[in-house]
Amino acid sequence: MSSNILDDLLNSVRQFLVDVGVGLNPLTIGVTLFVLLFPPLILFVLALNQKDAPFSPPPGCRKFGLVGKSNLSDQYSKRYAEGGDPCAANRWTVKALFIYPIKSCARLELDQSEVVRTGLKFDRQFTFAQQVTGLPTMEGKVESEWTFITQRTFPRLAKVETEIWIPDPKAPGYSEQEEYVKSEGCLLVRFPFTPDTEFTVEGLKSYGKILAAWMSGKPEPMMEFRVPFNPTQERIKEARYRSAEVKIWREKPVALDMANEVPVDTMEKLRYTLGITNPITLFRIDPQNYRQVHKCAPKSQDVGFQPVVGMADSYPLHILNLASVHDVASKLPKGPKRLNALRYRANVYMTGPPAFSEDDWAKARIGDGLYHISCRTTRCKLPNVDPETAVADRNEPGTTMRKHRVIDKGSKSPCLGMQVTPLTQGEIRVGDEIEVLEKGEHFFKSE
Repeated sequence: MSSNILDDLLNSVRQFLVDVGVGLNPLTIGVTLFVLLFPPLILFVLALNQKDAPFSPPPGCRKFGLVGKSNLSDQYSKRYAEGGDPCAANRWTVKALFIYPIKSCARLELDQSEVVRTGLKFDRQFTFAQQVTGLPTMEGKVESEWTFITQRTFPRLAKVETEIWIPDPKAPGYSEQEEYVKSEGCLLVRFPFTPDTEFTVEGLKSYGKILAAWMSGKPEPMMEFRVPFNPTQERIKEARYRSAEVKIWREKPVALDMANEVPVDTMEKLRYTLGITNPITLFRIDPQNYRQVHKCAPKSQDVGFQPVVGMADSYPLHILNLASVHDVASKLPKGPKRLNALRYRANVYMTGPPAFSEDDWAKARIGDGLYHISCRTTRCKLPNVDPETAVADRNEPGTTMRKHRVIDKGSKSPCLGMQVTPLTQGEIRVGDEIEVLEKGEHFFKSE
């Protein structure tokens, strides 16, 4: 502590003692300093002791995803609002790529991705679900079912972070026999949890955890757990996985319940964080039981395969034009906030096309891949949730979109973005050029 700070502190203590009419002898000053400094000193020491242990990477795996700043860091630039012809001076390109390993949880940004039948690899293969129990019938029977949860009703899901760790022979501890190597990698889940605070030993430790989070730049302490991305049959048997139906809109696919991979108290703390009263668990789609997509998707007799998804709402991919987001933003009520394109949770963000030109696309080439533009994306109230704060706005941008973007004759909901079915498998990269091959009319089908 510098001499100036110490002098100021001593002078403050002397003035305090004079004000309360206590003597200025050294013993009194020393006791007063101890009383004033002891509680914050204890909290500081506890904070140092409660810092999170260094994260231990899964053996044989490396972290998957973009390294460095986001490709959408300049999304508010006015140059993305104009669009134009796909000439050399104004190419139509992929601006950014995102996956959401757990449905309705935080995003994971990529610079490139493998494209598989279900969309971008690793995208929406998991979902949290709550066990909803009905009232007893006249016969005394009680029915319950697992039902998926989303930010529509639980905005705090936006604060549940995910990481994907994939096998890499160059990673420390790599072995073909490592559990996460055999399971195609590891899903890491991290979420905020503020423990109860009270004037007890455990309560003081909780204060220390909160202070440690603040010292590291986090608003709340974080908890985490990890599960195998695609557990082997051996792992399923060893960990005694259960399979159960999980309701996703009108469908009830049989999925893997990952509960035995997660400590019970950890899942309870996540439930508390999300504000859910019912029991919750984490489900993984069964790769042998993907959900078939019909509605506006291409027919199997026309493309040679049946389109499928994991835990996504409807279609394998979702693309969004930044110029269209800028147009919606220009119609919002005036205020200090800007419209974050990430509210719309697209997989592929593109730049170049004029606003809403994608509304009548029917087939496109992106990089080396071919894509069926299946239908428009109808919007619920989920974009009203700010992905950075996990706070839901009651009105915007939903109200503005209902005024200007109810455009599909098959739906009374506003539309923004397009639902897409990959016609080929391969890779997609940031910077890939986009070429529209066919245009046509769209009519949204809900089933």
